[in-house]
This record gives sequence, structure tokens and C-alpha cells, in this order.
Amino acid sequence: MTASSWRTPLRLLKCRLRQSLKEMRRGYGPQYAQQQAPINSSRFNHLWSQCQTPIKQRSSANNLHQNRLINMSLAAQFVDGLILQPQQIFGFWRRIPQPTIQNGFRAGPMLIRGQLTTDAGGGLCQISTTLFGAFLAGNLEILERSNHSVDTYGDDRFFTLGQDAAVVYGYKDLVVRNLHPVPLQLRLQIDQAQLTATASLWGPTPISDTISLNSEVIQSLPAPPDGIPGWRVRTQRWVQPPESPKILTYQTEDTYHPYPL
Repeated sequence: MTASSWRTPLRLLKCRLRQSLKEMRRGYGPQYAQQQAPINSSRFNHLWSQCQTPIKQRSSANNLHQNRLINMSLAAQFVDGLILQPQQIFGFWRRIPQPTIQNGFRAGPMLIRGQLTTDAGGGLCQISTTLFGAFLAGNLEILERSNHSVDTYGDDRFFTLGQDAAVVYGYKDLVVRNLHPVPLQLRLQIDQAQLTATASLWGPTPISDTISLNSEVIQSLPAPPDGIPGWRVRTQRWVQPPESPKILTYQTEDTYHPYPL
């Protein structure tokens, strides 16, 4: 057996072990949501929040773009229709299997250690970012989330700075909790014709609070020669219950490091 033939299985095994240890340390166990229901159920007919992102072709290789669409559509199958009961938790890697060829994922463009490359599961960070946008706008409790380390696409990015969610199996996850007194249904659709990803939360009753989000650049980080600048961004979420003052329910500061091209 050559060195290259055993390195990949060993790396995947290490990632699985790391992910299992992370979940054990969290101790959420039975709190994770597991039930998926048809999205046309009349039980959840009130839109609470929605986030839609454009799916852009990042590579000149058409097969990589198609692989990315396949990866995103496969991930959506594990999420679309998920019911989040009060106090239940959504974990990205709890729902979506390890992104390997054996699990049906294909090689697509992704960011690894600040460098653009290709690997199985390319495109999943757009899924997590789109979900995060819906979770933010729906006032779910954010338990774990990481921003991307660099802003590689600049003005051509598909998300608002400060409102992205990077996921790396065994390392970076997206975990949220439903603190509302009613169950919510999570929906996720990938439109391969219109090239959009749409995540939404639906409730059995209309949402009563007014939710506002604001992300602002608080510092620009100089770009290296012929590179892309970095940013420090503050994101806040304010919630205003009926006839009550606003409440700050989420605040974070993210750093996107300068990126040499």
C-alpha cells in the first residue's frame, strides 16, 4: 500500500473521531431534532424567516459546478422538512453525513486553510450560510458558528459579511436551538434552474416579534500586494416583541483576514 493510498482513509477517520468527540463534549444527545415531515403540511403554513443566496459558477470547469449542485441538493435531502420542537437543536453535521465520495458527495470547489481548492463536499458552506441566514432572521439561539477565514470573492460574494457560516467536518459546525414556545419546520430547496439556494423557517402561527439584523464593517485590514483586503465586522440582531422595547439577542465580531492572490 502506498503512502497516498492510506493517508486519505486515515484523515477521514480522524475527522470522524474528532466530530464524535465534539458531540460528546456538547452533551446535547437527545436534544437534536430528528423528525422530518412533508413540507406541504398545513400544520406549518406561516413563514417566519427566509434566506436566499445565488449559486454562482466559481470554476471554469463545468463538471465542478455540476458537482457542487449535486452536493448541495444531496445535503438538502437531509434537512428539508426537519421539525424543530421547542428547545430542540439543529446540528449541521448531525444531519448531514461526512462529505465523502462513499457517502455520495463529489469533488467541488471549497476553501481549506484559507486556500481555494477542490474536495468532496464542495458547496456545503453555501448550504450552511443560507441556513444560518434563516436562523438569524428567525431569532434562533446560535450555539456554534464560525465565519470564513478570508473574504476570497470580495464584492462577488454570495453572502453579507458577518452573516456567513463556515463548516468543516470535525472542526467547524453550525448548531442552533429553537427557544420559541412553538415547533418550527426548516425547509431547504436548491433550484438548479434558477441557481438559488433557499432556506426558510415555518411556524403553526405567525411570528409575533419584529427582528432586525445589522452587519457593519468596523475595521478594514490592508490588502497584501495584488491581494484582497480583510475586514472586522460586527453583527447584531435586535428583537422587538409586541408593545415592548428592542432586545439584543445576538452579537458577534468576525475577522476576515487579508488574502494574497
